[in-house]
Amino acid sequence: MNMMKKILYFSVILILLAFLLADPAHAVDASRAGLMLWFHTLVPTLLPFLILSNLLIAMDGVSYLTRFLYPVLHRLFGCSRNGCFCIASGFLCGYPVGAKLAGDLTREGRVTPEEGSYLLAFCNNASPAFLIGYCLTDSLKRPELLAPTLMIVYGAPLLLAVFLRRKRNFPDPYIEKETSRSQISFKIVDVCMMNGLESILKLGCYIILFSILARLLIQIPCPSSFVTCISAGILEMTNGIALVTADKTLPFPMQYLSVLCFLSFGGLSGAAQTESMILDSGLSFGAYLKAKLLTTALAAALLAGYLLLSSL
Repeated sequence: MNMMKKILYFSVILILLAFLLADPAHAVDASRAGLMLWFHTLVPTLLPFLILSNLLIAMDGVSYLTRFLYPVLHRLFGCSRNGCFCIASGFLCGYPVGAKLAGDLTREGRVTPEEGSYLLAFCNNASPAFLIGYCLTDSLKRPELLAPTLMIVYGAPLLLAVFLRRKRNFPDPYIEKETSRSQISFKIVDVCMMNGLESILKLGCYIILFSILARLLIQIPCPSSFVTCISAGILEMTNGIALVTADKTLPFPMQYLSVLCFLSFGGLSGAAQTESMILDSGLSFGAYLKAKLLTTALAAALLAGYLLLSSL
């Protein structure tokens, strides 16, 4: 398996190098587009959250923040108090915040490895801001579909969570408090800031690389534009959404289904970002991929049910 991964990575590297040398104009343009997406969208929205969430974990402030969420979320999902923070942030802040928090909380011993795996399976999702702004308003131009879209995109992982829970209740691990409020210093703030910067820089590099791959895929001649759109969306969801909604030969139900599936899966770019966030945490990347595929299938089934009920 490791040999197969090495061959795959080596092949992708060679393909990217060949594209950069053979068609530098398109490659640089794709790289610039990925960089702008990172700079204008991810840095201002995710970096402050990454720094503040690191500080909350370092100061053991998560339990205070989730005091009001815990009674509801614990009853529904059996999660611990720290797990509540991961659920709320993962659904509100977008890829890959849910994965980062699941990995951080597991590494810190603030959730058990079993709960960390459970949280990772359903807490890493597209943000409502991305869904409403980019997908419904800018791309599909159908903001009136907000209610069914929210129910489908977030209902699918919630249904998966209920299925995976199997009536389990996850405990709050005992953590010996090494740092009191009086011991919080700028040294800890600096560490949290550097951790946030490292994470956001990783995301930027992944977005640039996958933007180049997506542009290369678009350049390859294909008899079916739909196949190109789907392939681009599997690779990187933002490019896939832009392509599929710009293809006027596709009927709207097919565009809508494709967009919801891209959002639910998150693309291989999102998967690569997720793997980088859970390194050394003991969480399984393979289990995460299986969970995202199940979530995508559930979202497609929910949309089919919605369209069926709408036509009755």
